[in-house]
This record gives sequence, structure tokens and C-alpha cells, in this order.
Amino acid sequence: MLKQIQAGSGALFAVFVALHLVNTWLAGLGPAAYDGVQSVLRSVYQFAPVEALLLAALAVHLVVGIMRIVTEPKRQLSTRARWHRYAGFFLALFIGGHILAVRGSSWFYDVYPGFEGLAFSVAAVPAYFYPYYFLLGTAGFYHALNGLSIALPRLGLSFRLPTSGLKVATLGAAALMTVSLLGFGGVLFDVGNPADSPFAKLALEIVDGLAE
Repeated sequence: MLKQIQAGSGALFAVFVALHLVNTWLAGLGPAAYDGVQSVLRSVYQFAPVEALLLAALAVHLVVGIMRIVTEPKRQLSTRARWHRYAGFFLALFIGGHILAVRGSSWFYDVYPGFEGLAFSVAAVPAYFYPYYFLLGTAGFYHALNGLSIALPRLGLSFRLPTSGLKVATLGAAALMTVSLLGFGGVLFDVGNPADSPFAKLALEIVDGLAE
């Protein structure tokens, strides 16, 4: 039963991950492409009942995953399964902070990060945010895609992605994340001064307030 619950909650959240990643990859085409698509997607996945369902699915997926690790007998994992678990651990470690960072500003201050917000993050602390976003996007893609390959058969759907296909797809996702980060970082085109954005000003005010 736990496997089916984990599969269902993971498959549901994977739909959001797919939309979120596609939106992120569009950053390589410029702010207009990124913000334009995000404004459309936001009206769907930030609609209160939908967002509540997604957050519930994520919470259930995390809790059931921990329960299975703790309660089920230890078994030898394949290389593919080990990377799936490593990606899951990484995502579990950072997902709460990521949600708070990108949604907290809109929940509490009605300020949305948008392209400028992510560009500001990368410009402000590049040594952290370049690898952080790269790993978050790539791990999210791998965990979601491989997870669907595990989940869908448990839900009665015939689907199994070959390991070779998973590797190629993940390398492609890593390449797209790299291009996106070059876009956010102002390498591909001029992004102006991200520190002038409402999100940047809010972030600096919060940091200054904490430092006092």
C-alpha cells in the first residue's frame, strides 16, 4: 500500500516538476519568454486548491519515502536506484528552503521573483546559486523521470524507461539547466541590474533586518 501511495503522490508532483523545469529552461531565451510562460503557469499551479494539492502530494511523498527507508528491510540497490535515492535526499534537504524562497515573498509580501529575482540570486552569490540551481534542476529532473518509470507500473500503467534513455535525457536536462543559468547570469544577453527588482529590494531589506 505504501508503494502505491508513494507512486501516486510522486506522479502527481512530477507533473508540476515538468512544468517548472520547462519554464526554467526558457530562461535561455530571455526574460520575456521566462516571465511570459510563468505568468500563464502560475495562474494554474498557484491557484489555491491546486497549490494545496501539490504541497500535500509533496509532503505525503516525503513522509512515505522516509517510512519505507526506515521500516523496509535493507536491500542491494542498483546504480540507477542509488542515484534516484541520492537525488531524493538532495531534493528533500533543499525543497523546503526553495519553496519558502520562491513563494514566501508572494505569500507574505505579494512580490514574485520572476526572471529578475533569479538573476539577482545568481548575481548576488554566484558561488552558491550556480551549483545550487544546476543540481536542483538536474536532480529534480532525474528523480521525477526515473520516479515515473517506477510509479506508473505500480499504478497499472505500462511504462519503463531504459537506463540508456534516462542517461541521455538527464544529460540533456543538465545542458538545458546550464544554458538557463547562463541566461540568468547575463552571459547570453543583457539582464540589466537585477538588484533594482522588487524581489531584490525585498530580499535585501530582509537580510538587513536580520543583521540588525
